[in-house]
Amino acid sequence: MAARQLLLRRVVATAPRGRRGYGSGEYLHRSIVPTMHYQKSLPRLPVPKLEDTIRRYLNAQKPLLNDDQFRKTEDLAHQFEKGIGRQLHEQLVAQDNQNKHTSYITGPWFDMYLKAREPVVLNFNAFMSFYPDPKSEYNDQLIRATNMTVSAIRFMKTLRAGYLEPEVFHLNPQKSDTKLFKNFIRFVPPSLSWFGAYMVNAYPLDMSQYFRLFNSTRLPKLNRDELYTDEKANMGVISCINRLFLIRVEKNFFENMLQCSLFPL
Repeated sequence: MAARQLLLRRVVATAPRGRRGYGSGEYLHRSIVPTMHYQKSLPRLPVPKLEDTIRRYLNAQKPLLNDDQFRKTEDLAHQFEKGIGRQLHEQLVAQDNQNKHTSYITGPWFDMYLKAREPVVLNFNAFMSFYPDPKSEYNDQLIRATNMTVSAIRFMKTLRAGYLEPEVFHLNPQKSDTKLFKNFIRFVPPSLSWFGAYMVNAYPLDMSQYFRLFNSTRLPKLNRDELYTDEKANMGVISCINRLFLIRVEKNFFENMLQCSLFPL
């Protein structure tokens, strides 16, 4: 028990010492560039040309069909391109022009998942598996569960404080993934920041759905389910020996986690 208590204390004391909050273990890190600095200037996903879509479709079908089947498919595809396909494409472009705050694919993408009536757990939910910790003493179930919980809360707090490092795909990290560039780009207005990164071959990625990582659930509805997020919620659930407990995550959670109260459900 004493060894467990010591290891649990080490879990909340692993963050580098420094500024208030960061040094206490509350945050994973404090990014030079604010988390959502690039969001306002991200380029919108363009609607592909109908001709290009038809061409890619036929290229994908060709290895799967014999000559007669492919000729028939090709004729049908070109009829679609000149007929109802052209009308649908024009409607899609018009809809995209009316919703410049998002991508043309966002609505159908969410509909595809939220309207699906198949079991969510088996068909859509992601899962994770983990290798054993190199430190054998950290593989104790209680220690590992505590470590993962604390790390998740640190990530959440870092994200919500705007301290999380922005997601950027670096093609030339020697230029873009440097302290010098980050200190420069943080002063570029958010409406232009993506283009500043682009100039050094770095490509910031969309982070608009990151807020769904925590305090979020899928509410069952009749025809289309609903995503719901309550960022004010501060309770976690612990399952232990066939019992459920609530743990409250307060501002001073990391300083007092070993003395925190558990509330049986």
